[in-house]
Amino acid sequence: MSTFRRIRNASFCGLMMLALAAGHVLAAESLSVVLGVTTPPLMNTLNLIAEGAGFYEEEGLRVSTRLVPEAVQALKICASGEADICPTAVEPVVDHYDEGVRVTMFLSRASKYGNVIAVTADSPIKTWADLKGATIGVHTVKGSASVFTAQSALTAAGLRPGDYSMATIGMDKDAMAAITSGKVQAAGLPMYEFIPFMVKGMKLRIFRHPVLADVPNAGYAAAPSVMAAKPGAVGHFSRAIVKASLLVRYNPRAAARAMLTAQGKPFTDADLQQITAELTAWEDELPAADPDSRRIGEIPQSGIQRYIGLLVDAGATKAAMPASDIVTDRFIAFANDFDRKAFETRARSMK
Repeated sequence: MSTFRRIRNASFCGLMMLALAAGHVLAAESLSVVLGVTTPPLMNTLNLIAEGAGFYEEEGLRVSTRLVPEAVQALKICASGEADICPTAVEPVVDHYDEGVRVTMFLSRASKYGNVIAVTADSPIKTWADLKGATIGVHTVKGSASVFTAQSALTAAGLRPGDYSMATIGMDKDAMAAITSGKVQAAGLPMYEFIPFMVKGMKLRIFRHPVLADVPNAGYAAAPSVMAAKPGAVGHFSRAIVKASLLVRYNPRAAARAMLTAQGKPFTDADLQQITAELTAWEDELPAADPDSRRIGEIPQSGIQRYIGLLVDAGATKAAMPASDIVTDRFIAFANDFDRKAFETRARSMK
């Protein structure tokens, strides 16, 4: 990290702590989160946990959620400033950059590159090279992020577009049925979509991105104007999400209960057991994979710059843009600045 960035982060954190001491930051501030209505619940794990566990409230926030039909629509609403924050992946941020849709990702919701290519455990496909000639299922072949992520991984592995084909398989049960039935030989989807089925016994062989496996490509974004107007609120939102990720690590059952509570629907002990198992299986993918880290939630600009180059090569965007236009670490120091030992003790005792 550059000296300038260290000074900037330290100054931001210091100002936030002074405001907190003066009693201003914890006066309830409003934030709105916008997301596509079809996004799977696990995609919104951390914001649901932050709500259900009361972390937003203890960070002095009133967070409202707005649902829209599509994730791209949510991104554009966020870029316009009509909503403050949107959960998103890097790919649509890059893809719509040339259209003037500008948001900056300020916090990750993962510790790793979230998209993988999976085959059944009994598949003859055991290496990247074995994918030559395969049909790979994605959400939809019409410009979805799963196309871009699969293409960049395959390109990095040395395969060309003519070496494989892609097919639309949808999401959830439809996607899994396409894999198990042999309709496609592989599927390129977010890891969180496989988790519920793996917990129920589905055996898969997972291929992670050859060069970006440890670069998170999903998180929370806001327009630069929102970050300028509401730095305190965005900082406290970031801290609430860091706490949510740590709760998954320290007490997945309490995290599952918070997540189900935030969804606002009745749930059973079986539901709680299922979500607990899913979070336990997924916790190494979430931001607090290393709970001792003081950089939980950071998205490395160097990794994103490499990824932008791969997306250009894959044809997902016309020209490379600076990673600093796509991601920032402005809020990371503040988000991680709280008594970790006290929080761990509290988290482990939560029901």
